[in-house]
Amino acid sequence: MRKLKLTPIALIAFSIGNQAFADTAMQSIEVIADRTAGQKYQMPNTVESTTAEKISETVNIIDTPDALKYMPSLMVRKRDSADFGGATLATRIWGVSYSAKSIVMVDGMPISSQLYNDNNYGPPKWFVVSPDEIDRIDVMYGPFSAAYSGNAMGAVVDITTKRPSREFEGSFSVTDAFQNFSQFKTDDTYNTKQATVLLGGKNEAMSWRLLFNHQDANTQPRAFGTGTTVTPYPYIKKDGTNGGYYLGATTLLHGVSDNVNAKLKLDLNQDTQLSLSSGVFMGNTDSSSQTYMSNGFCATGAGPCSTLASGVYGYKQEHWVNGVGLKSDTRGAWDYELNLSNVRYVNDVQRTAGYLNSDGSAVNNNSNYKGQVRDMSGTNWTNFDAKAIYRPAEAPAHQLSFGYHQDFAKLNNVTNNVTDWLGGNTGTASAIAQGISETKAIWAQDAYKANERVRYTVGGRYETWTSHDGGVYASSTSALNQPLVSVNHFSPKFAALFDLQDGGLLNLSLANAYRFPTVGELYNVSTCTAGTGSPACSSGSTQPFNISPNAIKPENVNAFEAAYSKVVNSVSYRVSFFAEDTKDALISQYGYPNPANPTGLYSYWQNVAKVRSRGVELSSNIEKFIFNQLDLFSAITRVDSVIAADDGYGYGTGSAKSVVGNKTPGVSPLRVKFVATYRPDEKLSISLGGSYQKQFYSTIDNNDVNPATYQGFEGYTLFDIKARYKVDKNLTASLGVDNLNNRNYFMYHPFPQRTFIGNLKYNF
Repeated sequence: MRKLKLTPIALIAFSIGNQAFADTAMQSIEVIADRTAGQKYQMPNTVESTTAEKISETVNIIDTPDALKYMPSLMVRKRDSADFGGATLATRIWGVSYSAKSIVMVDGMPISSQLYNDNNYGPPKWFVVSPDEIDRIDVMYGPFSAAYSGNAMGAVVDITTKRPSREFEGSFSVTDAFQNFSQFKTDDTYNTKQATVLLGGKNEAMSWRLLFNHQDANTQPRAFGTGTTVTPYPYIKKDGTNGGYYLGATTLLHGVSDNVNAKLKLDLNQDTQLSLSSGVFMGNTDSSSQTYMSNGFCATGAGPCSTLASGVYGYKQEHWVNGVGLKSDTRGAWDYELNLSNVRYVNDVQRTAGYLNSDGSAVNNNSNYKGQVRDMSGTNWTNFDAKAIYRPAEAPAHQLSFGYHQDFAKLNNVTNNVTDWLGGNTGTASAIAQGISETKAIWAQDAYKANERVRYTVGGRYETWTSHDGGVYASSTSALNQPLVSVNHFSPKFAALFDLQDGGLLNLSLANAYRFPTVGELYNVSTCTAGTGSPACSSGSTQPFNISPNAIKPENVNAFEAAYSKVVNSVSYRVSFFAEDTKDALISQYGYPNPANPTGLYSYWQNVAKVRSRGVELSSNIEKFIFNQLDLFSAITRVDSVIAADDGYGYGTGSAKSVVGNKTPGVSPLRVKFVATYRPDEKLSISLGGSYQKQFYSTIDNNDVNPATYQGFEGYTLFDIKARYKVDKNLTASLGVDNLNNRNYFMYHPFPQRTFIGNLKYNF
């Protein structure tokens, strides 16, 4: 089925000229070529798609998150080229701090993190698929299919990889990127180099693929140290208050990573396929700091001091993802699909300095000046899905699909204060978060073709969720074990698709969904902000308190979408109105964990009674725009999302205040994207893209009066350009610039400035 999109700029003009069309039958829901999950299971969602060819033409791509740059409503917060684990996905309604409100799949295997709902430990395991492996990407918006959990409330990103077509084939590519970054006293050039080898082959009953990727990245600072020592660079906080001065740049990263992905597919017969996959990511990151102070790294010139020490660390990772799948595609009465996958942190250790000498060297093996070692090794999660499709011969208008899902997630996050923080592991526990969550679900869905112009989809999902063996610790003597929690819920789904007389399609979707808390939301060390609550705290201190998991409820989502789409010659467009009411939305905010003694405000994940969101999304694709060699894609998303009811608090002017009526944090009210591609001949393509995002509030307080600062989230307008030239049938060269207009902006962190990217790829 042709992709349906809308160009907002040209919508009115193209609609006026196409007012009368002959009656046509509903477009076929079957596709003869390899089908995506959405096509095979006849998902009722709005779908936007892109292909490997389009990504290659339009995106200066280094790793897979870049491929989503021009998808409507989506925004990937990728801080730099070494952002190995922090590229989070924002969707229509939920921003970059809500990683658990979307699902990313690769060939039917989920790669989304099931541990956290944040932008630090919650992003997907993007390394499982390299850009060179991508065949197509389909984005399904909203929780309207019973086949997916409530995490699909934002979107499901379904990545399909290439399958070799010859007995032996492969490619070799090299990428080089650099930026000249200048901010405050930091003024330097940061370079990233990457090499990728992809090999594969196919015979009558088997195909295989093997990928090797090596990256060496140097980045701009991710953070700044601030304080009262006078420097030439005053710091005004995002809430407009005086933050003192910028004392130095921290978290300047040098990251070296290697990942290997292997996939084997065996055709057991003409219609049945067994697949085995394995991937490993090995990262080694060193972080350093740069001082702006005249006396070196310590304000007085005498050390040791902790001023910029948090930005000096080493981080080693070894993450494995393994999967096995079995599926049939007979297109007859029965088809089935089985998938089992596991993600495991074999090694995940960060060693951070506690103190630096005045010359910037780290203090080690001094019991008076300890560092920290954070260890997440052993953390893992497993997913199992069994699906089936039944197409009854006696009722050919129906396609029944149903399945069983089970997942298991175990968090192990231990931080110790260690004298020999560079090489030791033994020390005093400063923070520990541990716990297990499990989900079991059954679901069913019936796609019923009532006639040639109408199709209904009715479904439901029943889930049982438990969390147990959880504990939060702030020291070796202050353990707080948490009770077992269990929740059952049924989520109904309904959709109707109409083939209208004017040749357009109208899709109406309505669904309920439950998004269960992640382990990280349940078991996390909190920060006390003010007061002398129980336990007693001083401002900013870390406390071994977390609200009981019994008091944290799942998010209850009611979602609706009405989408009109149409294809007119070389123009395709879509208009979607979407609405979502989320009861018990999980948002970090302030509260009194001990209602009997409401004097200590703590910041932690809490249920917001109701978040109300309404929006409209327009997208279009025009081929041969104005003249034959130019294509134009554009998209606009407008959202109004507010806190409609809440019992929690924001924290302003030193006291608690109601947040009812505030805008939902992390949600940009307006996003605009476009990309124009000009092809003067068959070898050359030139693409110009742009993206605009309006400033949003970063916290539930809505106190971001000065977003253009460190830890603020400001709006931006960015332009990118890329030229790709096919030298011959094997060799392709490309050169591009991201942030062509050199916009200097913050999204909590300082983001990359003008960056040049070159790529050379040889296929054989």
